[in-house]
Amino acid sequence: MKRRPPRTAPALHRLPPVRRNGTFLLDHLVEHLGLSRRAAKSLLDDRMAFVNGRRIWMAKHLLQTRDVVELLPDAVAPQKTAAQNRVRLLIDDPAFLVADKPPRLLATGEKSLEVRLRDQLELPTLRAVHRLDKDTSGCLLFAKNNEARRALINQFEKGQVVKIYHALVAGNLPAKEMDIRTRIDNLPAVSHARQVSAQIKSPRCAHVIVSIDTGRTHQIRIHLHHIGDPILGDRQYFSPLSTAFPEVPRQMLHAYELRFRHPVSGKPLTAIAPLPKDFRTWMRTLRLT
Repeated sequence: MKRRPPRTAPALHRLPPVRRNGTFLLDHLVEHLGLSRRAAKSLLDDRMAFVNGRRIWMAKHLLQTRDVVELLPDAVAPQKTAAQNRVRLLIDDPAFLVADKPPRLLATGEKSLEVRLRDQLELPTLRAVHRLDKDTSGCLLFAKNNEARRALINQFEKGQVVKIYHALVAGNLPAKEMDIRTRIDNLPAVSHARQVSAQIKSPRCAHVIVSIDTGRTHQIRIHLHHIGDPILGDRQYFSPLSTAFPEVPRQMLHAYELRFRHPVSGKPLTAIAPLPKDFRTWMRTLRLT
């Protein structure tokens, strides 16, 4: 039988040596990456820096000359042009659109996907119908006018929207298929999880597909953590199992499919966001393909 090669994480980019004891990590990034302090702080906020192999995100972390500072490859990738930075639209209708949200981008608020799309499409009335966490990628629905937004929100409130996610988790599910009904904030919450593939050797991990009947805040993250299988890269809901995967750069949760009805005609619609590159890379790295 042909043996598989050992698991290897994407290579980290090493910065030049620290020149002075007591240098702030933020200052070291600014000096050697040629970034503004705000941009360097953003890299730290996105958990992209490592010191001596440990992920560090405190701007005022004090460095010593013997310390090794490294960054995830995405942190030092060439800046995209305006054309390359355009958000992919999965469905573009006169009343609404579904965008393929990149990770590390807020859904709404300052410097969010909502703002970027308003600028990209020159459509100031565009508003998000629902939200995804900053680190979650995939299908995000926006309305182009108030009437469409009210109709689409009504579908969410009535539980008429089908939401299907892919996730990479630490550990293996207790069963190949299972329902999770743990209440969240004392409200009913229902998630249906199915294990697609799994690594049964230590450190164990799995690729799962989750559909949700309710839309509680952080529902999938909380439910998977509750059964002992936290999403890889999730810094808020984690367990001792998570420590075996420190290199994972962001929470590996992707909103893959969204099914809903057209807000005007009532026609059934389906939007699908292909798994993003980083998600597919980690599936291969963890031997989950």
